Amino acid sequence: MKILSFSLMVSLLCLGMHAQEEQTAQKHNAYYDKSLEELLNVETQAKANVGSRSGARDALDALVPIDVISQEQLQSSGYTELGKVLSKLIAGFNYPRPSIADGTDHSPPFTLRGMNPDQVLVLINGKRLHQSSLLNVNGTIGRGSLSVDLNTIPLRSIERIEVLRDGAAAQYGSDAIAGIINIVLKGYGSQSVATISYGVTHEGDGVMRQSDLFYTLPLKEDGFANITVEAKDRGATNRAEADIYNNNLIDTHFGDAKTQDLLLALNVEAPRDDLIWYMHGNFDDRHSRAGAYFRNPADFRNIPSVYPNGYLPSIHPEIIDGTWAGGLRGILENGLKWDASYTLGYNDYHFYVDNTLNRSLGVASPHSFDSGGTRYLEQIFNFDLSRTIDKWQVAGGVEVRKENYQIYRGDEASYALGSFSSASGAQGFPGFRPENEVDASRYNVAAYLDNTYTFTNWLSTDVALRSEYYNDFGSTLDGKIALRVKPSEDWLVRTSASTGFRAPSLAQSNFTYTQMIEDAGNIVTFGNYGVNDPVARALGATDLKPETSQHYTMGFVYQPISNFSISADYFITDIQDRIMATGYISGYTISGLSAYAQSILSANNVDGAVYFANAFSTRTRGFDVRMDYKYDLDSGAKMKHALAYNRSETHITKLNDAPSVLGVSMIDLMVDPFVKVTLEEGQPIDSVKFWNKYETKAFDWIVNVNRFGSFKSTDYYTPITFRAKWTVDTELVFHINKEFSIAIGAENLFNAMPDPWPNSQDWVVKYSEYAPFGYNGAYYYARAQWRF
Repeated sequence: MKILSFSLMVSLLCLGMHAQEEQTAQKHNAYYDKSLEELLNVETQAKANVGSRSGARDALDALVPIDVISQEQLQSSGYTELGKVLSKLIAGFNYPRPSIADGTDHSPPFTLRGMNPDQVLVLINGKRLHQSSLLNVNGTIGRGSLSVDLNTIPLRSIERIEVLRDGAAAQYGSDAIAGIINIVLKGYGSQSVATISYGVTHEGDGVMRQSDLFYTLPLKEDGFANITVEAKDRGATNRAEADIYNNNLIDTHFGDAKTQDLLLALNVEAPRDDLIWYMHGNFDDRHSRAGAYFRNPADFRNIPSVYPNGYLPSIHPEIIDGTWAGGLRGILENGLKWDASYTLGYNDYHFYVDNTLNRSLGVASPHSFDSGGTRYLEQIFNFDLSRTIDKWQVAGGVEVRKENYQIYRGDEASYALGSFSSASGAQGFPGFRPENEVDASRYNVAAYLDNTYTFTNWLSTDVALRSEYYNDFGSTLDGKIALRVKPSEDWLVRTSASTGFRAPSLAQSNFTYTQMIEDAGNIVTFGNYGVNDPVARALGATDLKPETSQHYTMGFVYQPISNFSISADYFITDIQDRIMATGYISGYTISGLSAYAQSILSANNVDGAVYFANAFSTRTRGFDVRMDYKYDLDSGAKMKHALAYNRSETHITKLNDAPSVLGVSMIDLMVDPFVKVTLEEGQPIDSVKFWNKYETKAFDWIVNVNRFGSFKSTDYYTPITFRAKWTVDTELVFHINKEFSIAIGAENLFNAMPDPWPNSQDWVVKYSEYAPFGYNGAYYYARAQWRF
C-alpha cells in the first residue's frame, strides 16, 4: 500500500509534466494574455531575506542554497507543533521524540544535516532567537547541547520559513554552522482567521485539542498590527510494554508528554514619515508532564507502606519562554538604509516532580517537590547599514550581545539526604542543591561586512567578514566567499567557502547538578561539575574553546520554465574542538583511571564526576536535491509538487588528547561505542519529502510522502540497525464558502512503526527514542477554519 501510494504520486507528477508540455504559454513568464483576475492569482518565485543583508531576493537566484517553506505547506498538517511539522517538510531536519529523558521529554531538540541543535541558528524576522535554558544531558540526540524550542511559536502566525543550507557564521555569528532557519511572521495583506482542531492517535491516546486566532489590524500609512493567540491541550501517548517482572502490568510511561500551552505572537510595523517602527514577539506558557522510570515495590528506593505497588515518578516542568524585538529603520537621501534594533529573549525551565518520595526522609517524606530549575536571558543590540553603489551592494553593522545563565535551587526536601536511606533527593528528579546555584554572564561585541558585487548579469560574488570578541574566551575572525555563475536563463551554478564558529554556551561551561549519597558512613557527592569547579579543575577540566568550522558548498539550479525548477548542492562541513560531556569519571566506570585521579575524587568526597570539554573533530558531508513544480489544469484546478532529498554522513576525524591527570585516552573518557554510534549513525542517513497538492475551488487534496532513512543505536554497546521507513500523510480540505473550510486528515495514514528493539519482549521499552518520526503510529484529525 505504501509503495502504491508513492507510485501514484510519481504518476501524478509525470502526468502533470506531460500536461504542461501541451500548454501553449511561452517558456518564460507569459502573462500578457492573462486576465486581471488571473494575474492576481499568479504565484511568483519565493523570496528570501536570509543569507544576505542586501534585502529580499529570489530564493532560486541566490548565491547559496535556500529553501522556502510556504504558509500553505505549514498549515496542511494535523500537527500543531512547529517541530513536528518541519520534520515532515524539510529534508535533513530530524526531530525524534525522546522519552524517559527528564527535561528533554518536554522540549525535544532538533537537528539539521545531522549536526547538533546548537549548530543551527534560528531567526525570527531576521533577528536571533534565543535558545532554551535546558541542557540536554541524557543520552538523547543532541546530548550535551542546547536547542531552540520551536514549539513556542504559534503555527498560524507564520508566513513562511526560509532554510539556509550553508555555513553563515561570517554573516550572523555563533551557531550558524549547519545553516539557518529564519521564521518570517505574517505581515502586510494577511487575512484574519480562527481555527479549531481535534486529533487522536490510532491507539486512542495523544488527544489534541487546539484553537487559535490570528487577527490583523490595519494601521495608518500602510502599517499593520498582527496578533496570534493559541491554546492547545495535548494528551500523553504511551507505547510502553507490559512489565513481565511486575505481573505484566504497564507500569512505565514511554511516549509523548502531556502538555498544555498558551501561546501569543505579535508582529507590528508602523510607518511614520520616512521611518518605520517595527516590533515582534512571542510568548509561551507551557505545563507539561511525563514519567521517569518505574520504581517497583521491592526497589530500595521505595517505601512499601507508602507505595505497596511501586510508583512512577511524574516530572512536570513549568516552562516560560518569550522573546521581544523592536526597532526603527529608514532610508537617507543618499540611499543609505539603516536599521537599529533591540532583542530580548527569556526562558525559565522550572522542574516539579510528584507521585514520588525522598526515600532518605522515610515515611515523613513529601510526595511532591519543587526541584528548582534553570533560566536564560539574552539581550542583543544591532545596528545595520546597507547601500547599493553602482554594481556593489554593501552592508555592514555592529552587534552587542549579553547573556545570563542561572541555576536556582529546589526546596530542601527535593535534595536532602536524610537518615533512612543512602539515596538522597526526590526520586525521578532530585532538586538542584544550594551548591549547584549558578549566576553566570558574558557579553560579546561583533562588527561585520557583507558585500555583493555583480560583474555582469551572469556573474556575481559575495564576500563577508565578521570579527567578534567574547569576554570569556577572546576573539574570532570568520570569512565567507560565494560565487554565482548564470551561463543562461535556465542554469545557475553556485559555490561557497566559509569559516565559522560556535561559542561554548554558558550552560556547557557552568552546568552543575550533583547529588549526595552515604558511603561507608561518609557523605559523598556525584554528578556534573562546571569547568571552573575545583573538582573539575583538579581532574583536568579547562576553559572551553569555541568550536570552529570550515564549510564548502557547490551546486546548481535548473529552471527551464517559470513553474518548474530543480536544484542540487553538495556540501562538506568540518568542525574542530566539538564540545561534549565526559563519561562518568570514577575508578569503577573508566578502566585504567590513574591512581592520582582516584585520590582526587577521594580527597574531595566525590564518587564520580562529569564535566564538558573540547573532545574531537568531525566531518559531515552530503548533498541536497530539491524539485518544485506547479501547473494549471484545463478544468481550472492546480497541481503543486515539492520533492526534496537529503543525505548526510558524519564521521569523527580526530580525537583531542585527554587530560594527562586521568591517565586514559579520549576514547575511554568520552567516545565509547554508544557515543560513537549515536554521533555518527544515530540519525537517519537520508530523507525524502514529497509534498503534493491538488487545488480546486471546492476542495484541496494534499498528499505528503516521507522516507526516513536507516539509523543505528546500541544495546549493551552492540550496534543495532533500524531500517528506513516510509510514511504517508494526507488531508482533504472542503471549502464551504470563501470564508469557511473544514479539513480531515491523517498523519502516518498507514500506521507505519519503527523497528522494535531486538528481544524487546524482555523490556517495557519496545522502540528506540531515536526513531525520527516517533513511535505513536497513525494520527487522525479534523480542523475547522473561518476567515474574516
